[in-house]
Amino acid sequence: MVTHQVEIERKYDVSGTKKPKLKLHKLEHFTVGDPVEHEMSATYYDTADLLLSRAKVAVRRRTGGGDDGWHVKYEAGRARGELHHEPLKTAPTRLPAALRKVLLGLTLGEELSPVATVDTHRTLHPVLSEGQQYAELCLDAVTARDERAGVTRAWTECEVELTRDDLTEKQSRAVFEAVEKVLFAAGAAPSSSVAKIARALGQDGGDTVRVVSPADAPGNDAAGSGAADTASDTSGTGAAADAGDGRGTPEGADPKGSTSKGTKKDKGKKKHKGAAAAGPGQDRNPSAPKTPKKSTDHAGRSAAQDRESEGERDGNAPVAGKDRGPAREKPAERTGADVLSLMITRLTDQLQRWDFAVRIGAEDSVHQMRVRSRALRSVLQASRGFLADETVVDMEQRLKDLARVLGDARDQEVALERLDVLLEGQPSGVLSAAAKADLKEAARHLGTDTGRAVRRELDSAPYLQLLRDLRALGRGEGFTEETARVSAKKFSKAVLGAALNRVLVTATTTLPAAGEDVELSQMAADVGERISLPGKDPRQTAAAFDVLHETRKAAKSARYVCEALTAAHARPGKKRTRAAVVAKDYQDDLGVITDAAVMEEWLARAARSFQRTGKDRYAVGVLHGMELTELRNGMLESAEILEDLVEDLKDALPSRD
Repeated sequence: MVTHQVEIERKYDVSGTKKPKLKLHKLEHFTVGDPVEHEMSATYYDTADLLLSRAKVAVRRRTGGGDDGWHVKYEAGRARGELHHEPLKTAPTRLPAALRKVLLGLTLGEELSPVATVDTHRTLHPVLSEGQQYAELCLDAVTARDERAGVTRAWTECEVELTRDDLTEKQSRAVFEAVEKVLFAAGAAPSSSVAKIARALGQDGGDTVRVVSPADAPGNDAAGSGAADTASDTSGTGAAADAGDGRGTPEGADPKGSTSKGTKKDKGKKKHKGAAAAGPGQDRNPSAPKTPKKSTDHAGRSAAQDRESEGERDGNAPVAGKDRGPAREKPAERTGADVLSLMITRLTDQLQRWDFAVRIGAEDSVHQMRVRSRALRSVLQASRGFLADETVVDMEQRLKDLARVLGDARDQEVALERLDVLLEGQPSGVLSAAAKADLKEAARHLGTDTGRAVRRELDSAPYLQLLRDLRALGRGEGFTEETARVSAKKFSKAVLGAALNRVLVTATTTLPAAGEDVELSQMAADVGERISLPGKDPRQTAAAFDVLHETRKAAKSARYVCEALTAAHARPGKKRTRAAVVAKDYQDDLGVITDAAVMEEWLARAARSFQRTGKDRYAVGVLHGMELTELRNGMLESAEILEDLVEDLKDALPSRD
């Protein structure tokens, strides 16, 4: 059986090899119970490419302590937590099928193998107040072996974890502050580690981690006195390699390794201004002034360096290649292929992370996964000409099918949210408590059905193959030769320009003449049947709805493309970026109308359901009438909204490059 637990904890580093002397009797407002000793061992598992680590998920099999079994630690959206599963009686070292299924969207069926073994001697102190336990203070002496690199590391750390979920924010803060005061007095400091697994793999730790063996491992000094462990992930796919884009916090921890506010930076360590401004993993602004290199102490320079400088000052520059080292190569200019590859890879990573969040039922996960599927489709649509035609057509359709399944579930979420607002807005006594309860129950029932459909889709072979194909596309498979020839700047202008042009074309679509046959979506056809607009027949009304609905989707696509380019550090130009912001502003206005259509359709279905079951349809009728009015008023304003959108977009876009 899988159980879920949300963690609230803070971690602290302890320097040196000796156990710190904690004066726990000085804990203010709390007492400490008798300590309990535990010997624990945890084996961490991942794929060959550390796909779980990159997704901020850690899988371990722990023995010893009070939570023996399988753990999946994660960060999903704003939530951090753990999934627990008892070991299988017949095969305790085999990952249970329930957890394997939860991880399927991340691992894509790849085998998990041990990447690190972490042995911990834990001293656990219960933190008490008035006879009740509020938290646990754990002092851990850790020895960890990187199974891939064959390196063993050791360190000491403390962890404070709340053990009650009913504490107020003020009570929680009081616990942490009281314990921290004692820890800081003993020389502890807020942890710099994202997780034990990261330190085990040499991805963080600084001077708090000692390399135990082998003696010649990176970070071990000649005397073996515990120099800083600076070993990095040699595969380039772990947390250290991915720090620039927010990936690779293996146990779902935030970058500071705790839920507390940020820790103070080390004093006296100055950073290069350019690097600090750009941030990790970002391109430094090329227009920013270069910071001159600091002069080197003359005593630290070689005689050859002095002679070289003197010769240059005298105008007698040395012959290239004779006295100088090899000339530094100018970094190659980024191409469209570089940008497109990064855009697709990042969005696919995010899609897979939200897949995991959907599987564990995290809040807002269906919506966020749908957004990523649409963003990927938007990037492919805008990149026509830079991708093989058959690739675009195939991928677009498969992403559209995925978005449709997610969209049905999302529409039910929107309906439930909007239903709550509508019910709360009714005057007292208009709707009975029983009628309100029936409506909410109907919404929950439909949501359950669409949720099952989503889970079936995520477990399907075609969906998993889609993820594999997206990863291959992110590696450049399916790119045209032009993509590698064009510069990153020209590529960025082209794809965002294409996305914005689609908004203009869609918004100016001519409505059909009266009686003219035209292809319509089912939602639009329903709108045409239920409301009437002056001077328009039902098919023209439906076509008008399709235009505004498609325009809204085009505006969203432009926003997604602009955001993907920005995340890839590409520059499509200030005016195009501004135009994308304009499109986003109108997206919200159009969304009010489409949300009303979604709610109106849901209420119509609820009315049919209530009729079959004999339930009171009065409440449904009242709310349905309100939504029909909202929808009709929005449709009456839609033509003016689209005209303003087109005018503002044309004003924002550059007249020429």
